[in-house]
Amino acid sequence: QETQGLTERNPSHFSLLREAREEKQLLSFGLRARGMKVIVAIVASLGVAVAFMPSRTPARVVETKVSMTTAFPPPQNDWVGKPLNNPVRITKPEASPKKANWIKMQTLGDVMIEPDYYLTVAVALLGPLIMWYHPSYMADGSPSLIGIAGGCFHILFAALLWVQTRRVRCVFEKDAFEFYNIKGPSLDLDKGAWLQAKPANYVSGTKNRWKYDSIVNYGFFPSLEYPVICYFKETETPEKQWNKWFAAFDSYGRGQPHFFPGICNARQFKEQMELRGVKRKPIPSFKDSSSN
Repeated sequence: QETQGLTERNPSHFSLLREAREEKQLLSFGLRARGMKVIVAIVASLGVAVAFMPSRTPARVVETKVSMTTAFPPPQNDWVGKPLNNPVRITKPEASPKKANWIKMQTLGDVMIEPDYYLTVAVALLGPLIMWYHPSYMADGSPSLIGIAGGCFHILFAALLWVQTRRVRCVFEKDAFEFYNIKGPSLDLDKGAWLQAKPANYVSGTKNRWKYDSIVNYGFFPSLEYPVICYFKETETPEKQWNKWFAAFDSYGRGQPHFFPGICNARQFKEQMELRGVKRKPIPSFKDSSSN
């Protein structure tokens, strides 16, 4: 009644009291909220501190044996175990099973290998093709010095091959084979020309004549069907000459390698080598491995 009386007599005083009461309530609520935040922060700090405290019990060490081969397996190589990459395979020089018997060997006469002009023709045809289709030509069709020079080089090289094919002959004799030059009119043996031994080998300084029993390997690159380069290795040349010129690239050693262009009939050359018992290293192939 007193408050009502006061309100009736002084309403502004009552509004002041009510505002003061509301401010007190808001202040007490803010204090409680702030206290809750402080409590939450303290609990979080304690949790973090406990997490980083050292453990009183020692950690159990688990030992695991992991093989390096299992952890890091070697890269797979499709050539491993194949005949071309098999270190166990022995590649000793072997005589061909087509070797003639002793009686036939005594009756074998001298054989002159026929010339082969396929390599000369192929190189000669490359000359115009390089001149015509070389990619260095300009869009307007102006001539390319690189293309012309490359084409002329192949034509000149084909001319050299033609001269060598026409005048050089390989002759298989009783115990050795030798390279000869044809001398005489028209380089025609049927018209009075004759065979003359070639000068000393420009690499080793020895005669261009090699005994069959001194040859340890021979081959044709890239193949017998397309013999661009013919190759053989012999041990008759003194060992001190084995590391000269192209022989310096032979990492195997054990002989003097020789290379000559395929200017003679490669099939006839191989046939004579086999008949006369010349040894050759067998060439491993996938076909051989599959049959074993």
